[in-house]
Amino acid sequence: MSDLSTLLWKELLDLSRDYKAILTTVLLPLILLPILGLVGIVLVSQQPATVALIDEDHCESTNSMLNITISSRRVAEILYEELSKKGFKVIESNDTSVVDDPLVDLVVIIPRGFATNATSLSSTASVLVIKRANVQASAMAEQAAREVISWLSYSLARVKIDALSKYAGVEASSEAILSPIVTQQEVVTIVGEKAGVEEELKGLLARFLVLALGIVVTPATSFIIDGIIGERERKTIEMLISLPIPLSKILYSKVLAATIVGIIATISDVVGFLTYIYLTLLVYGVQLMLFIDPLLLVIHAFTSFLTILTSVAMALPFITRTRGIRSASNIAGIVTIIATIIFFTGFIVDYYKLPMNVKTPLYLIPFTHSVLAIQLYVIGYRFESLLHTLILLALSAILLLISIRTLDSEKILVAPPS
Repeated sequence: MSDLSTLLWKELLDLSRDYKAILTTVLLPLILLPILGLVGIVLVSQQPATVALIDEDHCESTNSMLNITISSRRVAEILYEELSKKGFKVIESNDTSVVDDPLVDLVVIIPRGFATNATSLSSTASVLVIKRANVQASAMAEQAAREVISWLSYSLARVKIDALSKYAGVEASSEAILSPIVTQQEVVTIVGEKAGVEEELKGLLARFLVLALGIVVTPATSFIIDGIIGERERKTIEMLISLPIPLSKILYSKVLAATIVGIIATISDVVGFLTYIYLTLLVYGVQLMLFIDPLLLVIHAFTSFLTILTSVAMALPFITRTRGIRSASNIAGIVTIIATIIFFTGFIVDYYKLPMNVKTPLYLIPFTHSVLAIQLYVIGYRFESLLHTLILLALSAILLLISIRTLDSEKILVAPPS
């Protein structure tokens, strides 16, 4: 253990001297993701969509039977006020040529006859919304305008129903007529217990954590490549192998160092990701701490450790038998691709619900157990989550043992012929 700790210290010391590796592995995710959130918020706020309001009706109409008066001018004022509150730049115009102005993102036109149709019981009033294709600001403004128009339509419908029921002497509810059937929702866990919004948000966080597992594999495999192929090319691996220390301990130290690098990358990615989500949700007034489960983060960290260990163990026999860093990177890339496929599908698929004939062959891929460990914990199956974590632990240990036992110093020292 003394030899192993000395070798591990040597590997970590080498890493600490590689400032570029530290920057790309640790600092970039920690800095860039929060910056991404901040820049996104700032840029969105600095790019307000311009909305042009055109009132072609310029009319006020009254339905004497219902005692309802609608003014197109008032509708335009409401649209102006509500869209301005949402941060859009709203201008009023009388010229439809603004449609040709590329600086105007959305045009809302209240056509002639709007007020008359709006107060009628046999006609429907319409509002024309013209948006720019492939312009994000235009799409956002259109959604906001439709929300305001929908609210106006619903409010007017309620007024009409109340007026009609009063005119006919019938006791009626506008809500009962407009929404005769409503949907009531209740969220429950997989075992039928009541759950709140926090439970669903925790599940969403877990899916992103599964996706993040794919990020941690690359730094670890890159470090193990440099630790073996890089040392061979720098002519320093001969000194290590010549030491009176078993080859297995040298390789164990490199694997552990690579795993530590992966864990550091995982922590940086998760912290950066959570900061990004927090900054994004802050704009909408959502508190992130409502759905952060500390135990889930602990499980993710331990699963990441085992995932990295497994990835390195799978790539190690091939890396040591390649001629150069480029070839080793290509081999390690295969492991990364397999991991990425599993973790990406784990983001969109509930692995625990797959049919047994599909799930059984997937069990042979260690990364499947990484996904199941997180997914099963979130739905409340903690014992099954622990079971898959233990399976992943066993697989990583077996793969690592096989990888190191099948190597010898000659294969590591001498590059195979091209």
